Amino acid sequence: MANRLLGLKSLGFMLIVFLLAEAPARADDVDQKIKALKDEVARLENEQAQMKAEQIEMKKEATAAAAQLPNFSYRPGSGLMIEAADKSWAFRTTIEANFRLEFESGLSEAGRETGGVFGRRFRPWFIYCVNDCLYEIRAALDLDGFGTGNGKNATATQVGSILQRGDVLVHLEKLNPWLPVYYFGMDSEAAISSYRRGSSWLTPQNEYDLLSRNNGFNTGRAGNSMGVIWQDLPLNAIGIPGRIPLANLVSGTIGEGDDGLQSFREQRSVSAYFNIEPFSQLKNKWIRGLGFEMGAWFCPNDPNHTPQNPQSIACGSLMIRDNGDGGRQTLFNSTQTGSGLTHFLMPGFAWAVGPYKFRAVGGFNRMDGQNDHIKGTEFLIAHDLFIWSPKGGFLNGDTNTTGSILLGTHFERTDVSCPSPASCNNGTFLGRPQFSRDRILLREWDIWYFLAPRMSVGTTVGWWDASNLRQATTLGGIQANTNVARNLGCVSSHQHTLERVGAGCSWTDVNITWRYQF
Repeated sequence: MANRLLGLKSLGFMLIVFLLAEAPARADDVDQKIKALKDEVARLENEQAQMKAEQIEMKKEATAAAAQLPNFSYRPGSGLMIEAADKSWAFRTTIEANFRLEFESGLSEAGRETGGVFGRRFRPWFIYCVNDCLYEIRAALDLDGFGTGNGKNATATQVGSILQRGDVLVHLEKLNPWLPVYYFGMDSEAAISSYRRGSSWLTPQNEYDLLSRNNGFNTGRAGNSMGVIWQDLPLNAIGIPGRIPLANLVSGTIGEGDDGLQSFREQRSVSAYFNIEPFSQLKNKWIRGLGFEMGAWFCPNDPNHTPQNPQSIACGSLMIRDNGDGGRQTLFNSTQTGSGLTHFLMPGFAWAVGPYKFRAVGGFNRMDGQNDHIKGTEFLIAHDLFIWSPKGGFLNGDTNTTGSILLGTHFERTDVSCPSPASCNNGTFLGRPQFSRDRILLREWDIWYFLAPRMSVGTTVGWWDASNLRQATTLGGIQANTNVARNLGCVSSHQHTLERVGAGCSWTDVNITWRYQF
């Protein structure tokens, strides 16, 4: 028993010695593994730091590369702009489109349309800019329908304008806000009134007033011209809590020289326009929408040779036509009788409060000098009202809110006269003019629904009344194309009595229009 106990003690002693000998070896192994793990962690951290540095460098390179890419932007009405990151260049494009379904009073054989689609406006624009648009080059095509702007008419017997704009602008206001935009070109623009109609896309009225549209000025497109313009100029710096929306001064062949054609003028026309909203920066809603304007056009026709044979220019005579897009009829016409100055003055007033805008303009056209003193006067009163918007409800809305409804109505009266039979060209009867003066009324009602920002569809009803219209002077002349009353479908034109020669009548035109400004 003692020996057995001694053996067990010896075995336990040997086990203790083995364990004591093995412990340092295992400790060394654990230390090595820990060291290896630390080295691996350090290596991974180093690789991670390198990857992070590479990612930062790649991000910097990507950011720098992205900074060099052009910027794309779109604004309804102004179109799509592509601009260099450093603003060294830019390109903008847009298009104006306006199509009408016509239902005009009168005879189709005279060109009056019933159910015909008319392209009132189809004008692509291309604008090129240099040095943050310090220099701007504009090109726009006038591709209107019914032969009004597409180079030639339906029978290819007359050639019209195909260029809407072709000019260069220098934006001096970028150097100093009080400096104007200076521009020159072969088809530039001149302003006469902002209230005679307003924008083609923002107001309900279908066309310009009759007098300024027909007296030679029309849109104010000026060939071979130069001018200056100030736009949206705040006046608070000089103590006036308002702004100048537009001021313009132009010298050129206004109403002439389309597409850069030479007009053989010995003097240039001059137009000037000034518009001010003196309270626009005030918070009072009742007066901040007040606006005042004055436009003037001076069109000389004074050849510097003897005899002074008058030149064939835009203001040489006065002719008033209706707004009918198909088969427009001459309601009054004068002839060019001599040389001298023609001037046209157009004051205007507007008041806007909330969704409502009131517009009123007058027009005064005179031919002076050696001309017969042919005259034209007019006044126009208009009301524009947004009656609904899905965002704001009743008496709310704007042209950029889909679902807005815009109502409009306007009245205009135009009086024109020539003082002698020689200066009238309204047909004759028994050697005398059928009439030498005319009073023309237009009452118009419009309603528009906005399908998308700057896109709308609407209906226009125009009721016309003229105190005198050219008619047939013989039974055989009733079918003549010069029988204006017959062409317009007036009741009096279907009866021939000598007592009714030159008599007036009334007619109604309707159209449904889709319009869009990209």
